[in-house]
Amino acid sequence: MLAFLGKRAPSPGAAAAKVPEAPAYYEVWGSMESANRALWAALWLAATVALLALIIVRALVCRPPVVIRVDAAGQALAADAGRQPPVSEAEIKNFLMLFERFFTELNCYTYDADFKLAFSMMTPEFQGKANDMLKRSGSVENIKATQGKTVLTLTEMKIVKDTPQVLECHVKGYRQISSYKQDAPQSEVVFEDNVILKKMPRSEHAPYGVLVQDWAESVFKK
Repeated sequence: MLAFLGKRAPSPGAAAAKVPEAPAYYEVWGSMESANRALWAALWLAATVALLALIIVRALVCRPPVVIRVDAAGQALAADAGRQPPVSEAEIKNFLMLFERFFTELNCYTYDADFKLAFSMMTPEFQGKANDMLKRSGSVENIKATQGKTVLTLTEMKIVKDTPQVLECHVKGYRQISSYKQDAPQSEVVFEDNVILKKMPRSEHAPYGVLVQDWAESVFKK
């Protein structure tokens, strides 16, 4: 009994002191891996933002310019939302210059491409008429046979009549006709063209808002 009572149970503190402590571990590469993940995320975000910025810039560059028409005092003119801007005199003159070049400045190397562009500037009705005119005149056969080339000079372009449907224009100038062959004769044609332009809504087929409805030429020197 005394022997049993003489033995004391070990105290909790003493038992805990005898338990060996667990070794401490420290994560060495964890912070670097976290930093790398953060850098990759930032890189992908920057690349995405740069790509979106390039797409937006390209869309802005390709967007047609905004035209604001003003009156003589410099005040903006009110316009209907769906109304297209009227055809200006400068646009008409540029259209006439291009059409005369494509249709009359014949060259044995470029006449086919030039005629395609000229016909795209005509109304469907005048395309058939112009094709008959070329066949009757024999211009294509002559330019091929003589290896000819033409230099066109326009001296005057003016609008003589303006109606809601059509524009009547006069074009004056001269053409110097020669050949790629050596010692071939040269000639000069002085002309005045009467051009009727039909007004129509601007579109991909008619970006100027007009197409050639009729064309006739008066020759003064040949």
